[in-house]
Formats: sequence, structure tokens, C-alpha cells
Amino acid sequence: MATLRIDHPELFGVTETSATLHFDVLGESGPVDAPARVLLDGELRATSENGSGTRTVVLDELAPGAVHRVEIETEGAKAEPDEFFDGRLETLAAPAGDPVASFATLNDLHFGEPRFGGTLTEDHEYGEAKEGFSAVTELDGDVPYWRFMNEDAIADINAAGVDATVIKGDIADRGRPEQFEAAREAFARLEAPHHAFLGNHDYYGLEVGMEVDGYALLGQPRAPRSVDLGGWRLLLLETALPGQHRGVFPAERRAWLSEQLDETRETGMPTLLVMHHHPVPPERKDQYPNTIGLDPEDSVELFALVGQHPQVRAALIGHTHRNRLRRYPASGAVPWIEVNCTKDYPGGWAHYRLFEDGSFRQEVRRTSSGRAMGHSSHCRGFFNGFYKQFSFGRLEQRSFAIAPGR
Repeated sequence: MATLRIDHPELFGVTETSATLHFDVLGESGPVDAPARVLLDGELRATSENGSGTRTVVLDELAPGAVHRVEIETEGAKAEPDEFFDGRLETLAAPAGDPVASFATLNDLHFGEPRFGGTLTEDHEYGEAKEGFSAVTELDGDVPYWRFMNEDAIADINAAGVDATVIKGDIADRGRPEQFEAAREAFARLEAPHHAFLGNHDYYGLEVGMEVDGYALLGQPRAPRSVDLGGWRLLLLETALPGQHRGVFPAERRAWLSEQLDETRETGMPTLLVMHHHPVPPERKDQYPNTIGLDPEDSVELFALVGQHPQVRAALIGHTHRNRLRRYPASGAVPWIEVNCTKDYPGGWAHYRLFEDGSFRQEVRRTSSGRAMGHSSHCRGFFNGFYKQFSFGRLEQRSFAIAPGR
């Protein structure tokens, strides 16, 4: 038998009762269909026998707050521990409060994107492809990658049975009417209500002199606006500066947010901010991707405002195409949470569960279809292997519980 190996093992997500693993089984010439086994504390818990691309194994019925040793093996080979799979998993503790709602988020969908990858130019566009800097184009298959990555994520969200979906910007790659129309057609497949707002790419029609009303084309009210869900309030913020990559949050936007936060503080309603650009402390303004983030002066004002409101549980962010969780002293214990894009690696969406005690839980999920897994796995090695390091994030930045109060 040819020598086999387990490649790219990922402990991708955990909840209080489950864990999700992804991995490849490779032979001398690429992926193979050979069975692979997943062992928990030395006992067989799952066998993967189908598919020759990236595989998914979900371990469920686990005990909350439990630590396990996990192994992945195939004929003559085991997964070697690395920074993305260290052979150990720990489930989240059981929630103390009762669940009241759940929702999904999508971001950086880039409907109509013609290509992804290659070298990076000085203005952060995709340059020419060369060795170590592969690229994909929308013409590579029968269906453009941006279409199936978004549509298959929507199918997964429907299967999860959420109460709503929030789409946090960069919907249309170049802000063209046909790109918004493709997005609206895809969003119509969502079985629960959806709430979309725009990011910087959604205004890029201005590059060619097109003033496109993306909100109207999507059939969505303009941001900022609020959405109430299960006794929580979601505040959808507009951070785009039309025609620019970076974001702003000037005085008039802060005034709207201040009024909303005064109201939810008075009523004791737990509140989430949902925005496209990430805030940037002035001392970090010269580090990429902070150079394309929220204006540092506006960020300082936003930190100060949020820091006055203990009912703010978190800020949920797109734009950076990566999984990160940051806290800043001026805003107290509030986590500022970035989630990877939908269109490439790791390619997926975030699932949030809200509880009556003001706690919530996040689990980022990879889109599960075979074609989505194939595309996202192909993209993980882009930019000379840097893309996985940049976008993936640590497990505790993808799956976590935020306790009530701060």
C-alpha cells in the first residue's frame, strides 16, 4: 500500500457538547479515499470513509467543560501535532442561562470578484500569479467560486435553524448593480430574516463614476439601524467612507450610537455592535491591516463611548478576512471580534447563541459542501503560505463563551 499521511489537521471549533475537526488524507499523488479514524482518549469515536478532499468529523455528545486527548489516524500514519491541532480539545463549560435566540453572520462575500490570490500590490489588490503565489478566477469552474461559497454557506445557515442572519459588509466586490442583484438573489434563499449593511467594497462603483445605492438594490434599510432579537439589541453600524478602503466613525454616527446605548443601558438590554471595519488604536496604525481599518482618532472616540456602557457585550466585525479577538483598555472588557471571510479560506460563517443572562457564545464554521471545502482548502496556501497563518486564528478566537456582565 502507498504511504499515506494526515495533512492539515484542524481542530476548528468547539461547543459545550461538540468538537469539529477538518483534515486531509493524502497519498503519494494527492487526496485518497482511505478510511481515517478519530480517537478520543484512545477510544474510537468516528470513522471517515467518504470523500477524497478535505474531510469533516463532528464529535458530539461530549460532556461540557471536559478535556480530551484526540488523535486522527489512517493506515500507517497519524496526524502530527502543530499549532492548529495540538492533540487536545476542551469543550466549553455548560451555559448557566437559558437560550433566547441564535443568529448567523456572513461577511466579505465579494459577489462578482473576478480573481483571488497572486502577489499583493502596494494598494492591497491582487497582482500577478507566480510560483508560491497561486490565484483562482471566477472562470475556473462551471460556477464562479464566489457564487457557490456564498450559496453553500447560506444552505448551512438554513440547516442550523437560526432566527436571523446579519450580513456585515463587502457584499458586492466592486459595488456594481449586477453584483448586488446576484447577492439579493442568494439572500432570498435564507429561511430566516436577514439584515445586511454595506462595507467599503460596496461603494467601489465610484471608481468608475457609478453612484450605486446598494441598500436599495438589496431591499435593505440603510445603516445605522437596530435589530431586536430575543431580548437583545443588535446595532448595525455604518463605517464606510465611500470610495475609500479605510473606515470612519465620525461625530454624527457616534451621536446615533450614543442615543441607542443610552436607551439599552436604561432598560438593561444586552447589546451587540455589528460593524464592518475594525477599530485601530493610534499606536498600531502603521501595521497592516490596521492601515485599512477604522480611523484611529474615530476609534479612540468609539472606545471611550463603548467603555461607558456595561450592557455592550461585544462588537462583531468583518473586513480583515481573519479570526481575531481583541480587547482595549478604554472600552473595558468588551471583545472586538473579527471573523474570516465567506468567499475563500477558511470560508464560512459565524454562529451566535444568545442567553437570557446576558451571556453569548460564538462558533465559527467552515462551509461544509464538497466544492466549498475544495476551494477553501486550495486557497489556504496562497500568498506563499502566509494566508492560513493570517486568516485562521487561534481556536479560542473562533469558539468561545462570553460571560454575563463586565
